[in-house]
Amino acid sequence: MLLVVHDYEVGTELDVFVLGPVEVRAEGEPIGLNRPLERALAVRLALADGAGVPDDRLVRDLWGDADLARPTERLRVLASRLRGSLGAAGSALSRSAGGYALRAGPADLVLARAATTRMRAALRAGDRATALAAAVEALGRWRGPAMADLRSVPFLAAEGARLDALRLELLVERFDLELAMDAGVALVGELTRLADEHPLHERLCCLLALALYRSGRQGDALGRLAGLRRLLADELGIDPAADTVAMELRILRQDTALIAPAEPVDRDDRLLEFRLPLPATTFLGRAAERAALLDRLATAGLVTLTGTAGCGKTRLALEVARDVRRSGRPVGWVDLAPLRDPDEVGPALAAAIGVEPGQRDWVRRCAEALRGALLVLDNAEHLVEAVAELVVVVSRQADALSVLVTSQRPLLISGERINPVGPLPATAAAELFCDRSGAPPDADVDAICAAVDRLPLAVELAAGLTRALTVRQLASRIDDRLRLLVGGGRDAGARHTSLRAALDWSHDLLEPTSQVVLRRLAVFAGGWPLEGAESVVTGDGVDVADVPVALADLADRSLVTVADGAHGRRFGLLETIRHYAGERLRVAGEEEELLARHLVWCRAHVAAHDLSNGDGDAATELAALFAEWPNLVRALDCAPGTTRAADGLRLAIALDDAWMVRGLSTEILPHYAALVDAPGVSDRERAVALSNYGFASAQSGRTAQAAALLDRAERLAATVGDDELVMRVLYHRGIAEIEYGRPARAFEPLDRGRELAARLGRPGSSSAFLTVLATAHMYAGALDTALRLHISANQIDRELSDEHGLARGLVNEALVLLIGGDPERALRRAAEAEQIAARLDDAVTVLHVRMIRGRAAFAAGDHDAAADHFRASIERAESGSDTDLVRVALAEVALVSGRVGEARDLVDTVLTGASGDGLAWLVAHPTAAALAMAEGDQGTARSLVRRAAAEYAERGFGWPPATDRLAVVMAGLSDLPAALVADQRDRA
Repeated sequence: MLLVVHDYEVGTELDVFVLGPVEVRAEGEPIGLNRPLERALAVRLALADGAGVPDDRLVRDLWGDADLARPTERLRVLASRLRGSLGAAGSALSRSAGGYALRAGPADLVLARAATTRMRAALRAGDRATALAAAVEALGRWRGPAMADLRSVPFLAAEGARLDALRLELLVERFDLELAMDAGVALVGELTRLADEHPLHERLCCLLALALYRSGRQGDALGRLAGLRRLLADELGIDPAADTVAMELRILRQDTALIAPAEPVDRDDRLLEFRLPLPATTFLGRAAERAALLDRLATAGLVTLTGTAGCGKTRLALEVARDVRRSGRPVGWVDLAPLRDPDEVGPALAAAIGVEPGQRDWVRRCAEALRGALLVLDNAEHLVEAVAELVVVVSRQADALSVLVTSQRPLLISGERINPVGPLPATAAAELFCDRSGAPPDADVDAICAAVDRLPLAVELAAGLTRALTVRQLASRIDDRLRLLVGGGRDAGARHTSLRAALDWSHDLLEPTSQVVLRRLAVFAGGWPLEGAESVVTGDGVDVADVPVALADLADRSLVTVADGAHGRRFGLLETIRHYAGERLRVAGEEEELLARHLVWCRAHVAAHDLSNGDGDAATELAALFAEWPNLVRALDCAPGTTRAADGLRLAIALDDAWMVRGLSTEILPHYAALVDAPGVSDRERAVALSNYGFASAQSGRTAQAAALLDRAERLAATVGDDELVMRVLYHRGIAEIEYGRPARAFEPLDRGRELAARLGRPGSSSAFLTVLATAHMYAGALDTALRLHISANQIDRELSDEHGLARGLVNEALVLLIGGDPERALRRAAEAEQIAARLDDAVTVLHVRMIRGRAAFAAGDHDAAADHFRASIERAESGSDTDLVRVALAEVALVSGRVGEARDLVDTVLTGASGDGLAWLVAHPTAAALAMAEGDQGTARSLVRRAAAEYAERGFGWPPATDRLAVVMAGLSDLPAALVADQRDRA
C-alpha cells in the first residue's frame, strides 16, 4: 500500500515533491539537496506524515539489508547534514522518542491523490466529464517517473514502482473516459506507446483495439488482441479475461455500439482541453518566450513556432497550451507527425475535437467547436500546404480562434506571425542538464551543452547518458554526438528518441537539390557568405542558380541560420546539424572533393584581402579577412596528408602577416609543423614557410626550434637566389637572436638585411629592419641609439601609411623612452599606438601598451595599478617571451608589495617554462635572486647573481631594468668579489 498522508497542507513551511525527480521547497523556494541520501531521508520522512520513524526502520529503508558498521551513527550524521542543507527550514527536522520526524509532506502526491479521489467519486456518480477533468489534473502532477533520481534506495524503489502503477491506472481511466466520450483516431499514438510498454495489460490493449477500430483499422485491432492472447499464454500460461474476449468478438461482428455517436455526448468546451499530451518532465527556461506567446495568442490569429529539430517547439507549445487551458479557454491539440497523406489533416482535426469527418458540413462543425478556442497543430513541416489550407478555411468560419502551429518551416499565409525558437540560453541549458541528470553545474556541464548547441532535445539526451557515464566522461566524448545522443523516453515519440532520428526526419522532407546542398555545406566552419556557397557547393548536379534557392529553402526549414553582420549577410549551421551533414557528405563520397573546393575558395578570399599589397584600408582588409577565420583554419586543418597539402602550405604562407598582426604566433605553429614538408611546393615556398615557422617559434619562446628552422631556411634561400627571400630570413634571424637573449648577435643579420632593403628600394622593409635593430640596441643597453633608430623607422611608416608597422614602432619607442626616464612622452606614444592597434585588432601591440602603463605606474609608486595592468596583459596574451616578461614585471610588483608567494609562482613559471633559456629567462634571474634574498636564502641568491652576470657578459645583454636590478641585488650580497660588483655597476 502507498503511504497515505493526513493533516498536511500544501504550501506550508516545507514541501517535498516526489512525482518526478525529487524537489524540496521551503515556502515555494527550491532548496538544493545535492546528496542523494539527504533527499532520500527527506522523502522517507515526508511520506510518514510528520510522524517519527524509528532508527532501525529508517536504516532498513535507506540502506536495505546491507551490513552497515555503526548504522545509528551513520543515520545521525545523515540527519545532521540534512538539517544543515535545509538552512532556515532546518527546524522542520526533529528528533523524539519515536525517531526522526520532518514537518513536511509530499505536496504533489497529496494533490494527485485528492484528484484521484474526486475522479473515482465522479465515476461512481456517472459524471464522465468531471471524472476526466480530475484524471487529467492528477496526471498533471507527474513530472516523470516518481523519485526517478532515488530508485537505488530500497524503500523508495518500491514506493516509486507503486506510484508508477498509480499513474498507469490514471492513464487507463483517462483513455477509457475519452473513448466513452467520442475519441478514437487522436488517441491511437498515445495508446500504442503505452500498450507497447505494458504488453500484458489487458484493459489497455482493449482500449487500443477500440481506438484502432474506430479509426477504420479493424485488422490492426484484431491483430493487437490476438497478440495479447499469445503473450498471456506464453508468458503467464493463462487465457484472456472475459472482457477481452468480449471485445474481440464485438470487433469481429462489427458491433455498431462500438462506433461513437454522431454527436459528442454531453458536449462541453472542456472536451478540447482533455486532448493535451501529458508532459513527462518539468519545463525549464524560455519564460520570456512563453509570456510573449501568451500575449500574442490572447487575440485571434496564427502564430507559427519555427526552429530546427530538437529545439523544443512542441514542448513550448504544450506549456503555452496548458497555460491557456488554465485560464479557462478551450484548447484543441492535433499531432500531425503520424500523418503521411495531406488528405489526413482534416480528418485528424475533426477527430481531435469530436466531429465525424464524413458528416455533411464537418468543416463548419469544426469551426463552431473551435469558436473562441486555441488550436495547436503540432509537427506541420511535412504537410505545410495542407495545414495552411485548413487553417485558412477554419479561421474564416471560427470566431476568435487562435492557431498555434509548430513547424520547421512557416506556412507562408497572410497574417501569419513567425516566432523562431532557437537554442536555449547557456544558463537555461545547464539548468536543464542538471535537472535531468542530478549533476551539479560545472565547466563540464557547460561544455556538454555548448557541444550540442544547447538544443533541448540534445541536452536531455546527453543528460540521460549520465546513467552510465560520469559528466567528465561524457564531456570528453561528446564530439561523437550523433552516435551518443540516443535513448530518449519511450513516450517521446520515435523522432525524439535520438538526435539522428530527429535530423533524419528533417532531411527526408527536403527536395533532392536541397539535400545535396545541405550535406556539402558541412565543409564550412563558422558560417559563409552566399558567394562562398556558390563557389564551393556547385557542380555535379547543382547549378549556381540552385544555391540561393536551396539556401532559402534550408533557412525556411530552420536547418540553416541567417544573420546580417558587419560583412554582409552570412549563413551558418548549428554544430549538431553540421556534424550530421558531414556524415551525409562522407557517405556520399564527396568529402575530399568538397574540401578541395573549399580550400580553393579560402585561398581566393585571402588573396582578395592581401595585407602586403598596400591597397585599401589595413583595418578594413584585416577585418574582412578574419571574418572567414574559422573557414581558413578548417582548410588548414584538413590539408595535411592529402593531395591538398601543398595548397594548404601556400594558404598558411598567405596568412602569415595576419597571424602576426593578431599576435597568434602560437596558433600558427601546428599548421606549419604539419605542412612545412608538404610535397609539391617550390624551394622558394618552402624556404618562406621555414622562415615564417622559425619566426613564430622564436615569438613563442621556442628558441632552439627557431634556430634549427632558420638554419634550414637560410640554406634553402641561398640556393634560390631570391633577395626578397634572403631579406625575410635575415629579418627573422635577427628577431630570433633577440628572443634568445643575444642582442649583440642580432646586429650582423639585421645590418645585412637593412642594406639589402635599401639596395632593393624597399622602404617598408627598411623600416622593419630599423625597428628590430633598435630593439636589439635597447636590449644591449644602448638606449640613445635605440631611440634614434625607432624615430627613423616610425617616420618611414608614417610616410608609407603603414599602420601596423607604426603601431609596433610607437610602442617600442615608448618603451625606450620609459626606460630612459621620460614617462610622459612614453605614455603619449603608447596612447597613439593603442588607437591604431584598436583599429587593427593588434593584440601584440595592446599587450605592450598595457605593459608600458604597468611599468610607468610601478615607477610612479602605484603598485596596485601596475599589478592590474600586468595581470590584464597576462590574461589576454598568448604564451611566449612577451608574456613571460610581463610575469617578471608582476613578480617585481608582488615582491615589493610583500606578496612573496605570488612572486615565487610567477618567477618559477618563467624559469621553468617553454621559453627555455631565452630573453625572459635572462630577465627573470635578478628578480629570482632578489626573491631568494627576501626568503632568506642568500646561497641561492648568490648563485643566481653569478650566473646572471656571466650570461649577461657572454651574450652582450644590457637591458637596464634587468641590469639595474642585478646591481641592487649584488650590492646586498657582501661576499661577492668587488670586481664583479664593480663590473655590473658599470654595466648598469
